[in-house]
Amino acid sequence: MTLKKERWIAGFVGAAAGALVVGGVWFGTYAAHGGGSVVAMVGKTPITRQELAQQSESYAGSAMLEELIANALIEQAAAKQHVTATNAEINQQLTAIELQDGITSAAQLNSLLAQNHMTKAQLLSQIRDNILAAKLAEAQVHVTDKQIASYYKQNVSMFTVPETRKIAVIAVKTKADAEKALAEIQSGTPFASVAKSMSTDAATRAKGGLLGTFSLAEMKAEHPSIASAAFALKAGAVSEPIKVQGGYELVQCQAITPKHVQPLSAVRSQIIEAIKQQNAESETKLVAELAKSADIRILDPSYQAVLTAIKNPTST
Repeated sequence: MTLKKERWIAGFVGAAAGALVVGGVWFGTYAAHGGGSVVAMVGKTPITRQELAQQSESYAGSAMLEELIANALIEQAAAKQHVTATNAEINQQLTAIELQDGITSAAQLNSLLAQNHMTKAQLLSQIRDNILAAKLAEAQVHVTDKQIASYYKQNVSMFTVPETRKIAVIAVKTKADAEKALAEIQSGTPFASVAKSMSTDAATRAKGGLLGTFSLAEMKAEHPSIASAAFALKAGAVSEPIKVQGGYELVQCQAITPKHVQPLSAVRSQIIEAIKQQNAESETKLVAELAKSADIRILDPSYQAVLTAIKNPTST
């Protein structure tokens, strides 16, 4: 089994993300196009890009600077400790965000990014920094054998694998065809041979009728019409014809793997990861610790409070 991974990444359409991005994007746009550009007219009153940038900075400047400093601290610490975020890990987190926000296409993602004044490159960069932060925090957690044994004992249900069965089927149009197929099997013809010669289901016919391996819950969810019969059979047995939508099926239980608990040795690495995730510092506290030993200079006096906020997150 695989334990659920917990990260600090949240959906990027939240208010905080929007505030940070608005400031950053408008500052960049202002620099690229110049402060004199007019971005809107209200009657004869112009609204310039400089005005917009100033308002954006007033609204989100401190938060944006705090975010940029935090990212720099995380990236520098990761480089020093040789901690990396792979493309596979970044894409996995992106997929999680898309599922969380109900995004089902690239066009939908791009539209939502545009609404939040964010590029995909910026999103991927933030995901990368969040992964690095998680790994840095987890690296500081020391896990003992006693903790591992205790976690295993307290969460034994998580490591319990339900009974599974390897199931094969023969699908036919009529009950007469099903009875004919069953008669051939009972006379000694292998189930797989009968499936290849008589089954109307192309997907399983080519595999000798093999449908797959399922737990009872999976079988009920994916093949409810034959689930009860499949889990009532002994290993190697074949069912009587079963009426299903569009015809009849014969079901064979080819093998049974009993319910069992995975040994500690098999799940040890997963438990260590889970304990580290549970006990790792939050990203805010990690950044605070990194900031206390880093050379950070705030050159604009109006942003002096940002450094205090980073180093003392509980006071903000």
